[in-house]
Amino acid sequence: MKKLNKIAMFLLLVICGVGFTACGGGKDNDGKIEIEYWHANGAALTTVLEEIKTDFEAKNSNYTVKLVSYGDYDTLRDTITSAIAGGIAPTAAQTYPDHISLYLEGEALQSLDKYINDPTYGMSAAEQAQFIEGFWAEGVIYDQAGTRYGMPFNKSTELMYYNADIFAKYEWDVPQTWDEVIEICEKFKQTEEYAQANTANPGKVFGLGYDSEANLFITFTQQYGAVYTSFGADGKGVYNAFGGVDEDVLKSKEAMTWYKDQFVKGNIATSTAFGTDYCSDAFKAGQCIMTIGSSAGATYNDGQQSAGVKFTTGVAAVPQKDLENGQVIQQGTNVSLFKCANADEELGGWLWLKHMVSYESALKWALETSYFPIRKDVLASEEYQNHIKGNIVADDGSVVQGVQTLAAKAKEAGLAQSDWFYTNVAFPGSSKARDNAETIVQQILYGEGVSVDAAYTAAYNSIMND
Repeated sequence: MKKLNKIAMFLLLVICGVGFTACGGGKDNDGKIEIEYWHANGAALTTVLEEIKTDFEAKNSNYTVKLVSYGDYDTLRDTITSAIAGGIAPTAAQTYPDHISLYLEGEALQSLDKYINDPTYGMSAAEQAQFIEGFWAEGVIYDQAGTRYGMPFNKSTELMYYNADIFAKYEWDVPQTWDEVIEICEKFKQTEEYAQANTANPGKVFGLGYDSEANLFITFTQQYGAVYTSFGADGKGVYNAFGGVDEDVLKSKEAMTWYKDQFVKGNIATSTAFGTDYCSDAFKAGQCIMTIGSSAGATYNDGQQSAGVKFTTGVAAVPQKDLENGQVIQQGTNVSLFKCANADEELGGWLWLKHMVSYESALKWALETSYFPIRKDVLASEEYQNHIKGNIVADDGSVVQGVQTLAAKAKEAGLAQSDWFYTNVAFPGSSKARDNAETIVQQILYGEGVSVDAAYTAAYNSIMND
């Protein structure tokens, strides 16, 4: 995420502590209570949202939903922040954890516990237990009390994609640990495929590429046993891995020192080394034979789409430092409710969010998009299992075994590592941690003469003085 526009931040700070009570809904031309839902989904995902909206309105005749798209998540965040400062906001919205912590600074969000625990409109314990634990847990990372401000919606994770043809040719096992990754990288450097790729792209060929430098920093920090961010005894946020806690920063530095050493040896890199935002193009061009990227972006890593030698793409879990203590990032957004002066509108916002994460809506989202099921009952359903296996259900109900797509393989592999999903606490200013995590990796790997210690010191000073 980019840093928040300073004007928007100033406007938000002006109203901190005031308590926000207005939403942008009201009544439509038919006298129905209007719920405004702001999001950043593109055209294809909005089509699915429209189907969910139609179903909701059919079941709730006194409400209508107005879907408002802002195109990208930064614009959505900044628009909501400015709206809050201007005394108005949507009824509900799509939110990242950093967004939630920002809106909480303006006291604009409503606690979902208020509605979840309502005897008439709430969710039973059994219903709450249907959500995949890691996704559900992300809704309560905003204070020490564990107040819920979000419910999961579109979720993904990171995976390792690999050139299955080269692995088969040389009879290599798919690596599960980082030590095994390096063994493969060293073997790759002895192959004809490496020599050809290095001739075509000298100095830009590695065994593995990592898409997101921020995710790299956070995940390696977690895998090395350090805490990324936390709440202090006073309830305020602590930037542990950057210098806030000695033990954590030392472990994080150890992780980044290891990655730098392997980068210098030509084994692993990030997208920056290839001159791209993502490693998928380099992967398809043979400049790396393994890459770590989003499960939602599986099709971009399809070796059958290579402009050169086409190959089969394999999918595997993210490599670990310790398989007994796996750590994998979970990605994607939640949905949140804003405080509304109109109690009926706020209740409608809750009912809309509850509908969005219901079994029926979550099944539709999982079947028609590249994102995971957020619920266990959806994951276990016959419809989803046929979908994920590529099976075709005939008119007579019989099932014809199909071919599993790469996107389906990514969904399956991604959820298989759900026990490894971690969450980091979010608080006002925690977005600065992610910004500086990316900067640290770039400085360590690509900054001329920048030491690991110097990169961390500069990042910590930037966080504390910004």
